[in-house]
Amino acid sequence: MKKTQPDTLDFVPQKDIVYNKLLPYADRLDAESNDILSKIKGNLGRAVQLREIWPGVLFWTRKLSTYMRLYGRKFSKEDHVLFIKLLYELVTIPKLEISMMQGLARLLINLLKKRELLSREDLELPWRPLYELYDRILFSKTEHLGLNWFPNSVESVLKTLVKSCRPYFSEAATQEMLDEWRPLLCPFDVTMQRAISYFELFLPTTLPPELHHRGFKLWFDELVSLWVSVQNLPSWEVHLVNLFARLANDNIGYIDWDPYIPKIFTRILRSLNLPVGTSQMIVPRYVTNAYDISHVVLWVSALLGGPSKQAQGQLSGLFNSITSFFHPSNHGRWLMKLMKLLQRLPASVVRRLHRERYKKPTWLTPIPDSHKLTEEDITDFVESMMQPVLLAMFSKTGSLDAAQALQNLALMRPELVIPPVLEKTYPALETLTEPHQLTATLSCMIGVARSLVSGGQRFPEGPTHMLPLLMRALPGVDPNDFSKCEFRFCLFSPSFSSAEFEDFVLQFMDRYVQH
Repeated sequence: MKKTQPDTLDFVPQKDIVYNKLLPYADRLDAESNDILSKIKGNLGRAVQLREIWPGVLFWTRKLSTYMRLYGRKFSKEDHVLFIKLLYELVTIPKLEISMMQGLARLLINLLKKRELLSREDLELPWRPLYELYDRILFSKTEHLGLNWFPNSVESVLKTLVKSCRPYFSEAATQEMLDEWRPLLCPFDVTMQRAISYFELFLPTTLPPELHHRGFKLWFDELVSLWVSVQNLPSWEVHLVNLFARLANDNIGYIDWDPYIPKIFTRILRSLNLPVGTSQMIVPRYVTNAYDISHVVLWVSALLGGPSKQAQGQLSGLFNSITSFFHPSNHGRWLMKLMKLLQRLPASVVRRLHRERYKKPTWLTPIPDSHKLTEEDITDFVESMMQPVLLAMFSKTGSLDAAQALQNLALMRPELVIPPVLEKTYPALETLTEPHQLTATLSCMIGVARSLVSGGQRFPEGPTHMLPLLMRALPGVDPNDFSKCEFRFCLFSPSFSSAEFEDFVLQFMDRYVQH
């Protein structure tokens, strides 16, 4: 009888690389990985006991990193927790060389990356050593004097490390952080920026519902009232918005945002820095302190749904007010931000739908049924975005952002998205005088091609359009025009039935031989 993996390994692996089972020597991998892992554990522990950071600890942590690349997280949960705790202690050693700290931090980030493998019951990490490390490096009093030198990458590594450790901070961590940084909250002092940036980075927002009174409820009302009271868009407001976006995404259905939704969308509209009036006036101070679009779309997608439906009404009003700015004749430095909003918002909603309907449940807080997106919510969202997306197809910045937006919208509602794109594509394939219109429409057609070919209950007539589109695109295969060829070959890539494919290939080869 063939032995199961836990019998051969003597433990249940956290997350193995499944493709290793397809290798011709797969039956020898368990013994090989066991041997390597035992050497890593023994020698790494010995090096730490001897306090031999270099070369001992450095060498064997690199061996562990190589092991994870080859075999994945092929160790037990107990070993996983011990590796994390050991590396956490090594990273937070005072006055450790920066290059070593970065290497150890990257390995620790890799160990913490899969949050679903370890719950808060399995692992708890202290926040203060990380804070002291971050404060010592990012707010060094000696670097500007030339007494210390830190590489440019150290900030991003440290921030990623804090984000990876944040779900495992203790229950009392929130109150301790507030006691530490509340004295810095003075809107008329530079310490305000520092305090809010600490709050944004360190405050945990993934506590279970029964611990909310020890989590965000300690600071939510205070920071929201602070955000509502400021009107001149100070630099620290951006960090506050990032914190609120993360909080909303991690606790969908557990916070009542309805009193603040009109204010939220008003601030988002103001942050887009659109020209107003006949003189096209732009307030210059809003340019540098504008909200980060990636956090804006996270916040908006987390607000959608729920019993009140207020966020969808405000979102429809927002797009109605800015639709004219997507017209191809409009252009300005604000256009890039609008295109990012258009491209990233449907992707964020698709990620939320995947989280609600298809993702395996983990120890993280699930979304209550009362606040999950309904079919009506999705339809309203897609309808509100269609007009600006169709205008953005012919934007001066290119059609790539619109194509990506249409791709995600077509995954949700193909019957609302694909027909308008087809209406623009068929005439564009026939015209001879507007080549750029054809390039833009074909780019968007490629984006929705998967939803078009797959058909399904919502758009069953989709596959019938594929062959006519390919036949119309065939005459445009011109070796002298690289961009036209590129878009047509991308359109040819979706699969269809073997008979249709054979017929198409024969006609394509005749056309190609002619050229």
